[in-house]
Amino acid sequence: MQQHSETCPCGAAAPCAPTWYEALAREQSDPAMYAWHTPLVLAYLLQHPNESVAREQYLDSQFRILQLYLDRGLAALNRFGQTQRRRNAVQGMGFVYDTEALAAYRPLPGQIPDRFPRSVHDLRDADGGFVGDGHESYGARMAELARATVDAYLNGPAA
Repeated sequence: MQQHSETCPCGAAAPCAPTWYEALAREQSDPAMYAWHTPLVLAYLLQHPNESVAREQYLDSQFRILQLYLDRGLAALNRFGQTQRRRNAVQGMGFVYDTEALAAYRPLPGQIPDRFPRSVHDLRDADGGFVGDGHESYGARMAELARATVDAYLNGPAA
Protein backbone atom coordinates (compact mmCIF):
# COMPACT_ATOMS: atom_id res chain seq x y z
CA MET A 1 0.00 0.00 0.00
CA GLN A 2 1.33 3.44 -0.97
CA GLN A 3 1.75 6.02 1.75
CA HIS A 4 -0.39 9.08 1.07
CA SER A 5 2.43 11.52 1.87
CA GLU A 6 4.46 10.21 -1.07
CA THR A 7 1.69 10.60 -3.62
CA CYS A 8 0.16 13.65 -5.23
CA PRO A 9 -3.51 14.60 -4.87
CA CYS A 10 -3.90 14.15 -8.65
CA GLY A 11 -3.09 10.45 -8.28
CA ALA A 12 0.54 10.59 -9.41
CA ALA A 13 2.95 8.35 -7.49
CA ALA A 14 5.09 11.36 -6.47
CA PRO A 15 4.36 15.04 -5.84
CA CYS A 16 4.01 16.94 -9.11
CA ALA A 17 5.01 20.44 -7.98
CA PRO A 18 8.81 19.91 -8.26
CA THR A 19 8.48 18.60 -11.83
CA TRP A 20 6.11 21.43 -12.78
CA TYR A 21 8.45 24.08 -11.40
CA GLU A 22 11.39 22.47 -13.17
CA ALA A 23 9.50 22.52 -16.49
CA LEU A 24 8.58 26.19 -15.95
CA ALA A 25 12.22 27.03 -15.26
CA ARG A 26 13.46 25.13 -18.33
CA GLU A 27 10.95 27.00 -20.52
CA GLN A 28 12.62 30.27 -19.60
CA SER A 29 15.84 29.28 -21.36
CA ASP A 30 14.20 27.40 -24.25
CA PRO A 31 11.85 29.46 -26.45
CA ALA A 32 10.79 26.38 -28.42
CA MET A 33 9.75 24.60 -25.23
CA TYR A 34 8.05 27.78 -23.99
CA ALA A 35 5.56 27.48 -26.87
CA TRP A 36 3.76 24.89 -24.69
CA HIS A 37 3.68 27.10 -21.59
CA THR A 38 -0.08 27.60 -21.66
CA PRO A 39 -1.07 23.92 -21.96
CA LEU A 40 1.46 23.07 -19.23
CA VAL A 41 -0.04 25.60 -16.83
CA LEU A 42 -3.65 24.76 -17.71
CA ALA A 43 -3.20 21.00 -17.28
CA TYR A 44 -1.34 21.46 -14.01
CA LEU A 45 -3.91 23.85 -12.54
CA LEU A 46 -6.81 21.64 -13.59
CA GLN A 47 -5.15 18.58 -12.08
CA HIS A 48 -4.29 20.45 -8.86
CA PRO A 49 -7.17 22.91 -8.37
CA ASN A 50 -6.82 22.92 -4.59
CA GLU A 51 -3.29 24.35 -4.67
CA SER A 52 -2.87 28.01 -3.87
CA VAL A 53 -1.74 28.85 -7.42
CA ALA A 54 -5.11 27.78 -8.87
CA ARG A 55 -7.92 30.30 -8.84
CA GLU A 56 -11.34 28.69 -8.80
CA GLN A 57 -12.99 31.50 -10.76
CA TYR A 58 -10.76 30.78 -13.77
CA LEU A 59 -10.93 26.97 -13.84
CA ASP A 60 -13.96 26.74 -16.16
CA SER A 61 -12.33 29.03 -18.72
CA GLN A 62 -9.03 27.19 -18.34
CA PHE A 63 -10.80 23.89 -18.99
CA ARG A 64 -12.37 25.33 -22.14
CA ILE A 65 -9.04 26.77 -23.30
CA LEU A 66 -7.41 23.34 -22.91
CA GLN A 67 -10.18 21.94 -25.13
CA LEU A 68 -9.50 24.68 -27.68
CA TYR A 69 -5.85 23.56 -27.72
CA LEU A 70 -6.85 19.94 -28.33
CA ASP A 71 -9.39 20.93 -30.97
CA ARG A 72 -7.43 23.50 -32.93
CA GLY A 73 -3.78 23.06 -32.01
CA LEU A 74 -0.93 24.99 -30.47
CA ALA A 75 -0.86 27.84 -32.99
CA ALA A 76 -4.57 28.54 -32.49
CA LEU A 77 -4.13 28.41 -28.72
CA ASN A 78 -1.28 30.90 -28.82
CA ARG A 79 -3.26 33.21 -31.18
CA PHE A 80 -6.17 33.04 -28.72
CA GLY A 81 -3.85 34.05 -25.88
CA GLN A 82 -2.40 36.96 -27.86
CA THR A 83 -5.90 38.15 -28.73
CA GLN A 84 -6.95 37.95 -25.07
CA ARG A 85 -3.92 39.95 -23.92
CA ARG A 86 -4.50 42.65 -26.58
CA ARG A 87 -8.22 42.82 -25.78
CA ASN A 88 -7.62 43.16 -22.06
CA ALA A 89 -4.91 45.80 -22.58
CA VAL A 90 -7.10 47.93 -24.87
CA GLN A 91 -10.12 47.69 -22.61
CA GLY A 92 -8.05 48.13 -19.45
CA MET A 93 -9.84 45.17 -17.92
CA GLY A 94 -7.01 43.41 -16.18
CA PHE A 95 -7.16 39.64 -16.61
CA VAL A 96 -10.54 38.60 -18.04
CA TYR A 97 -11.25 35.75 -20.48
CA ASP A 98 -13.52 36.34 -23.47
CA THR A 99 -16.04 33.65 -22.57
CA GLU A 100 -17.94 34.09 -25.84
CA ALA A 101 -14.89 32.82 -27.74
CA LEU A 102 -14.96 29.68 -25.56
CA ALA A 103 -18.72 29.03 -25.66
CA ALA A 104 -18.38 26.11 -28.08
CA TYR A 105 -16.43 24.06 -25.53
CA ARG A 106 -17.79 21.97 -22.69
CA PRO A 107 -17.95 23.54 -19.25
CA LEU A 108 -15.92 22.22 -16.35
CA PRO A 109 -17.83 19.41 -14.62
CA GLY A 110 -18.51 20.02 -10.96
CA GLN A 111 -16.40 17.19 -9.58
CA ILE A 112 -12.61 16.96 -9.57
CA PRO A 113 -11.40 13.53 -10.73
CA ASP A 114 -9.73 11.41 -8.04
CA ARG A 115 -6.83 10.68 -10.37
CA PHE A 116 -5.56 11.45 -13.84
CA PRO A 117 -4.00 8.84 -16.15
CA ARG A 118 -1.13 11.24 -16.99
CA SER A 119 0.68 13.84 -14.94
CA VAL A 120 3.48 16.35 -15.47
CA HIS A 121 5.89 13.51 -14.70
CA ASP A 122 4.90 12.03 -18.08
CA LEU A 123 6.37 15.06 -19.85
CA ARG A 124 9.88 13.80 -19.16
CA ASP A 125 11.80 12.09 -21.92
CA ALA A 126 13.63 8.78 -21.54
CA ASP A 127 16.71 10.55 -20.13
CA GLY A 128 14.69 12.38 -17.47
CA GLY A 129 14.75 15.75 -19.21
CA PHE A 130 11.99 17.35 -21.24
CA VAL A 131 13.23 17.95 -24.77
CA GLY A 132 16.24 15.63 -25.12
CA ASP A 133 14.28 13.71 -27.74
CA GLY A 134 13.15 16.88 -29.49
CA HIS A 135 10.54 19.56 -29.12
CA GLU A 136 8.04 17.71 -31.29
CA SER A 137 8.17 14.74 -28.92
CA TYR A 138 7.71 17.06 -25.96
CA GLY A 139 4.72 18.59 -27.76
CA ALA A 140 3.23 15.14 -28.34
CA ARG A 141 3.59 14.34 -24.62
CA MET A 142 2.02 17.69 -23.79
CA ALA A 143 -0.97 16.88 -26.02
CA GLU A 144 -1.31 13.51 -24.25
CA LEU A 145 -1.28 15.26 -20.87
CA ALA A 146 -3.90 17.76 -22.04
CA ARG A 147 -6.10 15.00 -23.48
CA ALA A 148 -5.81 12.93 -20.30
CA THR A 149 -6.78 15.96 -18.21
CA VAL A 150 -9.85 16.82 -20.28
CA ASP A 151 -10.93 13.17 -20.59
CA ALA A 152 -10.63 12.58 -16.84
CA TYR A 153 -12.99 15.46 -16.18
CA LEU A 154 -15.45 14.47 -18.90
CA ASN A 155 -15.37 10.68 -18.66
CA GLY A 156 -13.42 9.72 -15.56
CA PRO A 157 -9.84 8.39 -15.83
CA ALA A 158 -9.08 5.67 -18.34
CA ALA A 159 -8.69 2.23 -16.85
